[in-house]
Amino acid sequence: MKPVALLMISVSLFLSLASKRRFSKGAPLKYLFCAFVFLIGFSFTYTGDRSAFKNYIPYILAALVIVLFEYDDYFYSIFYKLFNLFFWIFIASMYLELLNPGLFRSVFSFLSLGKNLVVRSTDGVAIAGLAFEKADAAFLCNLGLGVLFAKIFNRGLNLSQLFQLGIVFGALMMTGKRTLFLIPLVSIVAFALFFSRSHRVAKAMAVLLAVFVCLAVTYTFVPQVSLVFERFLADNGDPLSGREVFWTYAMEMFRSSPLLGEGFLSFNAYVNSRGFLYYGEPWQFQAHNVYLQLLAELGIVGLLLFVSMLAILIFGFGRSAKKDPNIFNLTAFYWAVLIAIYSMTGNTIYYACQLMVFAVVVNIYLKYISPREGYSK
Repeated sequence: MKPVALLMISVSLFLSLASKRRFSKGAPLKYLFCAFVFLIGFSFTYTGDRSAFKNYIPYILAALVIVLFEYDDYFYSIFYKLFNLFFWIFIASMYLELLNPGLFRSVFSFLSLGKNLVVRSTDGVAIAGLAFEKADAAFLCNLGLGVLFAKIFNRGLNLSQLFQLGIVFGALMMTGKRTLFLIPLVSIVAFALFFSRSHRVAKAMAVLLAVFVCLAVTYTFVPQVSLVFERFLADNGDPLSGREVFWTYAMEMFRSSPLLGEGFLSFNAYVNSRGFLYYGEPWQFQAHNVYLQLLAELGIVGLLLFVSMLAILIFGFGRSAKKDPNIFNLTAFYWAVLIAIYSMTGNTIYYACQLMVFAVVVNIYLKYISPREGYSK
């Protein structure tokens, strides 16, 4: 069992018990989440890869604990402050890796937990910092951008926030992740259109212009941010980067068991059983489309549960942010949209970090958006 798994479930359980509050009351979103976890657990009886499933159990349990317990306002205040602190430490680590890869490796290699360190920044290799993996790094950058966007639309735009946007966008671009680069560009315009009180189009254009100015300035001082553009230009007519191969495998699995699927985390084993190799090695990186992979592994039932949860989160946070565009509402709304969109080309809930974010977003919804049917006061 991975050390981070033990740490994650221990921290989640400790924080939940330390809140000294009761379990949450019933709410449709909570029932859907519990049903989703139950289906995942039930699929252990027929999954094609029980070894991978066992390794992932602690993450599922940690996510379940986060949703089942309630937390008070003080906890969320501390969580918000700690997130900001650790986020900027993470961003600093990305620039340290860029400027001095050797120093980064010597200082932080013990935190990699067996992952290969990405330290070659001068030959086109992505920068990941303390995430040690470019997809996780880009996802974390997006989480921070969600907080920055919320501050901008709650408090107004200033030079300090423009500077922060430039730094974070620069870090995001160094990961080379195209989808995760486009999501915040589209989202910041959507924020201006939907959450501004007046002059929406003008504000949307002004904010977008400010972002492009930040990108231009960042590129002037950090040329390595061009990696994301190089990936756009180097797709060789294949913008999906070969993902359609895995999506075909996912549909094959779905057709063989459409109702409940082939079992959670069985996709890699299925692909490898078909003789697929990635640079001579077995495939270990999922389907790069959560919706299709859930359809393959948990069938129509699993997919409907997941999509229903996302729909409730997005519409619920959207309505709430429209009436009261506070930082918590706007941040959670962006995080929910991020998970929904990135699930089309990424692995979201199949990565521990991103699964925990999903659980936190569900918990925030139950706490603040549906207090009457969610948590007791």
